[in-house]
Amino acid sequence: MNRLDADRTTSFALLEEDFFLLQAKAEDVLLSTVGLGQKMQEAFERHGDGMNSSVLWKALQQKN
Repeated sequence: MNRLDADRTTSFALLEEDFFLLQAKAEDVLLSTVGLGQKMQEAFERHGDGMNSSVLWKALQQKN
């Protein structure tokens, strides 16, 4: 294998590693987003008559 092929192989391996790390982070963000949506839905169901969505959002942000 010449140097150019070795560089390409190394570069591809690093790119593949970055992809898997990015994929894991994206899954974490998605799960956090779904969790926040569920919390907002539960809060709205409990307190929706007396609050609007901006008040709920502000209350949830203070807990995090």
